Amino acid sequence: MSWQKFSPDEMAWQDVADHQQRVITTEPYPLMQKRIAAQGSWSCGGEAAGGILVLLLSGELRLGDGRSIGAEDLLWVPAGASVSGQCLKALTVFELHVPKAIGPGELQVIEKAAFAWQDYEDPAGRPTQPVQVLMEGNLSILRTRFQPDFTASDHWHDFDTWYFITDGSMRFGHEGIYETGQVRQVSGGYSYGPEEPGEEGVEFVLVSVGGAVVLHWADLEQAPHGALA
Repeated sequence: MSWQKFSPDEMAWQDVADHQQRVITTEPYPLMQKRIAAQGSWSCGGEAAGGILVLLLSGELRLGDGRSIGAEDLLWVPAGASVSGQCLKALTVFELHVPKAIGPGELQVIEKAAFAWQDYEDPAGRPTQPVQVLMEGNLSILRTRFQPDFTASDHWHDFDTWYFITDGSMRFGHEGIYETGQVRQVSGGYSYGPEEPGEEGVEFVLVSVGGAVVLHWADLEQAPHGALA
């Protein structure tokens, strides 16, 4: 399937040792959601094939080196590495397992407050919305904020992308409306749209697995695989 819509809140939690989890999907890459009580311990990593991208949805986590991260911060755990910490407040996270040897080779803490909002430069000169460039390279991550009166017409990206809606809502063409907490996955090379934020706007984290987030407008460049069905 070229696109998928996930609604974690409609899925049941499973009790696993000292935490709860739910498997959101295993295709094309495993995506888990975990919930750990305050003062509990959290850990992840150790995989040889690829890294794990962690997005904190709520709570506060103190890492082993003393650093603390909270809601909307991210953590990149590279292949072969592992990390652990104590939950200062009840913690809920997404863990996206990337089964490829891509991304930085070292552990990275990605704090939302540490990144400035900047203009997204469109080669076609069309209006865009501000972004935080959280990671660049063959694993690229942007945080994007759309105002309610902005619409992005049909477009496509080169690589598989994941959208984590962290605030507000947005309609993605015929796929319907995505609300806070929902996740969208779309294969690279398919065009879709328009993207229309809700009345309060929308903020989301966009993850591109394979390369940079390049914006191709469908009316200027034909998508290699055509439009999403």
